[in-house]
Amino acid sequence: MTEIPFHKINTLLFDLDGTLLDSFSVHLEIFKETFAQFGIKLSEKEFLKTYSPNWYETYEAFGLRKEDWKAADSFWLKEAEKISARLFPGVKEILLKLDKYFTLGLVTSGSKSRVERDMIATGINPFFKTIVTGDDIQSPKPSPEGLEIALRNVGKQPDEAIYIGDSSADYEMAKAAGVYFIGVSSEFNSLSNDHPDYRIHLLNDLPKLMEVE
Repeated sequence: MTEIPFHKINTLLFDLDGTLLDSFSVHLEIFKETFAQFGIKLSEKEFLKTYSPNWYETYEAFGLRKEDWKAADSFWLKEAEKISARLFPGVKEILLKLDKYFTLGLVTSGSKSRVERDMIATGINPFFKTIVTGDDIQSPKPSPEGLEIALRNVGKQPDEAIYIGDSSADYEMAKAAGVYFIGVSSEFNSLSNDHPDYRIHLLNDLPKLMEVE
């Protein structure tokens, strides 16, 4: 198990969906509607089995033709505008506590327009000194690019930071960037409970883990 030197950590970078935002059911419904436009039926079980923060991998897994990806993106975003996901219980209070002691940032695969809308709607955008979305990078998770941009934006080194996420791609990205990782449980359910390099925690345990009141 990788030990985190908590006394050296000054930066916490967060994933959004499934970590801070309770968006699983919302995104599942939008994906179902999107695939239905192209004659593809999607079940929750199949979605979970193939889930990736990189939605193009999801498109590929369900056999959506590459020439339809752009149209699928447009439809997905249009549907996402109709529904806003809520924060997990206690997220604002957690961020409020952590913001007193750490530089906070957000690194997500989500599109800039959707992420900005959700963050404004939930009122959490002021907590973050940097926000890196899928539109700001060339290579999606598990590429370390998003984390590297975030670290440059706040002037921090990888060994000063922890990335908090809920997917195996989040872990792989953190590992590739040389950033420590804390896993949180979510309905997307893509982290291994018995992985040798990380533990899965409840988000509400984060202030205690970071030893802040």
